[in-house]
Order: sequence, then structure tokens, then C-alpha cells
Amino acid sequence: MEFESVGPDQEGLEKVPSNEGFLEGDMEARSKTSLRMHYEAQVQVIQNQIGNLEEIRGSLGLSQRKMAQLLLVDPSTWTRWTKNGDEAPPHIWRALQWYSALKEKIPGLTPQYFIGSNPQALHQKALRELDMERQERQQNLNVLALKLDHLSSERDSLREELLRMKKDLKFYRNAIIFTLSLGISWGILFMFWKGL
Repeated sequence: MEFESVGPDQEGLEKVPSNEGFLEGDMEARSKTSLRMHYEAQVQVIQNQIGNLEEIRGSLGLSQRKMAQLLLVDPSTWTRWTKNGDEAPPHIWRALQWYSALKEKIPGLTPQYFIGSNPQALHQKALRELDMERQERQQNLNVLALKLDHLSSERDSLREELLRMKKDLKFYRNAIIFTLSLGISWGILFMFWKGL
């Protein structure tokens, strides 16, 4: 096995094996570093969260050419990743995760935001739309609060009416009991008086 120098041939510097004489499969057969395995695991997690490359492109609403423009890669690279099954690098998956999260957090975001010539203007427009939506929701909340207050006051008036009716019912019940008692007492007195 031949070795290439990483730097000037000095004592103490690390020498790296040369790729000469190895086939592509031999290089892949070598063990992966822990950092590489970590990146691959992150890519797998991101893929599970947001889908494959074509699903992400569809959710962002971009053509293949625009997607390549967004990621700053050649369109043939995008085609190689999607058609030939080559894996996109971890930083591409991170970028796609970020774009998807941004689109999810700002619902009014259009594809032009990502690739437009003036992203600041599009950003301001998206913020204005969000602000208008927030104001509309606040107005709806205010209307609902007024309705709730009205229902609350109506409930309170109904509760007062119910208490008043209970008092009236209690009064009428006591009045009927008193009248019946008085009638029975007079009847007993009348019968007693007639019997004498």
C-alpha cells in the first residue's frame, strides 16, 4: 500500500493511504467514522420527518430546476439524487428541513420567497399577511368575548329571575298552607260551635 503525505514530509506528520489501486467498492467496504455514521443517522431522521426529496419539492411547490437553484446545485445533481438513487449530502437535508419548517411556520409563504430576487420584500409581505391574519383573529376573539359577556349577563339575569320565581313560589306555597290552615281551623271552630 502506498502512502501520500498530507503535508510536507516531516517527522510527526500523519500519512494517509493513497486511493491508487483501490476499486470503488473497496473504499465503501472500509469502516465508517463515527461522525459519518452520526450524519447518516441525522439524514435518516430528517427523511422520516419530511419525506423523500420529491415529496419535499412538491410540498415547497418548486420545479426541479427551481429546487436545484434553491439548493445552489446543478440541476443534473438533483436529477442524480432523485432518479439514480444517489444520496444527497447531510447539509442538503438540513437545508430542506429548514425550508420545510419555515414554510410550516409562515403559512402565507410562496415558493417565490425561497428563490425570489428580493427575499426581503417577500419576507416583509409574508409578515404583513401574518399581521393581518393576527388582527383578524384578534377581532374574532373580541367578538366572541362580547358574545360571551352577553351570554354571561343573560345567564345572570336568568339566575336572578329563577331566584325571584323560587321566592314567589315559596310565598304562594306558604300563603296556600296558611289559607288552608285557617280554613280548617275555622271549619273546626264552626263545627265545634254548631255542636254546642
